[in-house]
Amino acid sequence: MSTKLREDPVLTPVVHTPEEPEGLRIVKVEEEENHTWEQKPGRLGNVHTYEELLCQRFRQFCYQEAPGPREALRWLQELCQKWLQPERHSKEQILERLVLEQLLSILPEVVQARVWEYHPRSREEVVTVLENLETELEGKEQQVQASARCKQEALWKEVRPASLTN
Repeated sequence: MSTKLREDPVLTPVVHTPEEPEGLRIVKVEEEENHTWEQKPGRLGNVHTYEELLCQRFRQFCYQEAPGPREALRWLQELCQKWLQPERHSKEQILERLVLEQLLSILPEVVQARVWEYHPRSREEVVTVLENLETELEGKEQQVQASARCKQEALWKEVRPASLTN
């Protein structure tokens, strides 16, 4: 009897099941307790927080993962509730979370990664990080442009015919 590794898209984390006949599913689940919007370091690899993992599961859920439309809808509902935790957060907090997630999702990937390095928790923190990154990038862009001008001038001096320099 071999062992397969399965993951239920709604349940947390890894599920081990022995090979079973088609249609029968034995599931052992270890639920994470005390979900907060704070960081749980060292547990999720590239995902910075447990909430990011939940958001990622919600956003990347595929219809084909569910046996039918009712299950797909139920699983999406459960994933969304686990991610947003409406029983623990106000409407304003949930709205802010959705807006922040959308803002971050429309940024270029490189900028997204840089923003996540700072683990922003509010609109104001995200805006501050983005403004600082823009300032930093503008400074680097000006340095690159100045360096390019210097190189171009040096090259021009090297290739300029002697008759033009007199």
